[in-house]
Amino acid sequence: MSVGLSNRRGYRGRVLTPVGSAGELRFFADGLLVVEHGRLVSVGPYAADAACGAILDLRPAVLLPGFVDTHLHFPQTRVIGSASGPLLEWLEQTVFPEEARFRDEAYARPVAAELVARLLAAGTTTSAIFSSSSELATSVLFEALDRSGLRAIAGLTLMDQACPDGVRVPADEALAACARLVERWHGHDGGRLGFAVTPRFALSCSRALMEGAARLASDHELLIQTHIAENAAEGEAVRALHPWGGDYLGIYEKTGLIGPRTVLAHAIHLSASEWDRVASLGASIAHCPDSNFFLGSGRMRLAEAWSRGVRVGLGSDVAAGRSFDLRRAMAHGYDNALAIGAAVTPAQLLTLATLGGATALGLGAETGSLEAGKAADFIAVSLPEYATTEGAILGQIAFGDSGRVERAFVRGERVFAALP
Repeated sequence: MSVGLSNRRGYRGRVLTPVGSAGELRFFADGLLVVEHGRLVSVGPYAADAACGAILDLRPAVLLPGFVDTHLHFPQTRVIGSASGPLLEWLEQTVFPEEARFRDEAYARPVAAELVARLLAAGTTTSAIFSSSSELATSVLFEALDRSGLRAIAGLTLMDQACPDGVRVPADEALAACARLVERWHGHDGGRLGFAVTPRFALSCSRALMEGAARLASDHELLIQTHIAENAAEGEAVRALHPWGGDYLGIYEKTGLIGPRTVLAHAIHLSASEWDRVASLGASIAHCPDSNFFLGSGRMRLAEAWSRGVRVGLGSDVAAGRSFDLRRAMAHGYDNALAIGAAVTPAQLLTLATLGGATALGLGAETGSLEAGKAADFIAVSLPEYATTEGAILGQIAFGDSGRVERAFVRGERVFAALP
């Protein structure tokens, strides 16, 4: 082995990756990823004389980009499956009481470890996470993510009204906590971790809090993540509370929260005008079909976004979503599309769960696909050897249950290995 190749390592297996936003894929029945200093040097068919050092043979596993979850909730990890009515009732009866427990470090710390373990086992290497409204719990979350090696963007959830005292934090106090968390964690480890400004939704935030959050995001060029138009009753309550906004999106527009670094979760009940403005302002959508089914919130129409060129990623939305596994979210996305008469393909769903999500989070140049120059964020999924074609493999990934994540890598470092 030459000295020049000593830092390179190859990974052999079936390789499947999106290469564009429209569902275009590239497949190698016997492929090779070559990694050096945490980045992909080349992606192509296996060759015995490949310019790399040691080769780890992972066949018959399929090598995929790590999944990108654009929307989930850390403090809801332990209430998966706890349906107690539509959105507003579920928040009151299940979510807020659970999230109030995260003021206690002794409770938050093991849940953070559980969250990380679930993400790793699901093959999710990048995620956008809502923490609780507790600064302490959010610090605990970042510490767990730091140790895990995962790539993530997370934020303290902002709530200063229309919520119980156990989760309410006054605007000035919450924004000061955000500023401290930005200083400590944003851009940590070469940008592997980032901080997102995270107003829960317009119902739980005063105008002053939203405007302060927008200033903080602008000052530090931070991602903004929030909810919009998830539930019809929620929309009515939001418009009644903030009539100055005109419509739901208008509230975020007038407080400065909408722009190219904004990720809006759900977007089920937006008007045509709101969709046009989402597109013109460059915001992204986190599509969460599983939770939309589970809470009976409605059906998001992907065509509304795609026809306008709006970036869309897939979100598990744990815990209204019932699984951390984005493969399940892909299956629910397929069902959602059929239910509204606008079918999507397995290739489009895989793209939503990888490159689409990365692009929605502003990370498309760094991760989300297996292409030379990008970070070596990938997973090895065991699938039956009889699934030999691209179509068969896609079907197993999006709709089957026979495969498990065997290994996960972030920037070329192994962050997960399944037990034998």
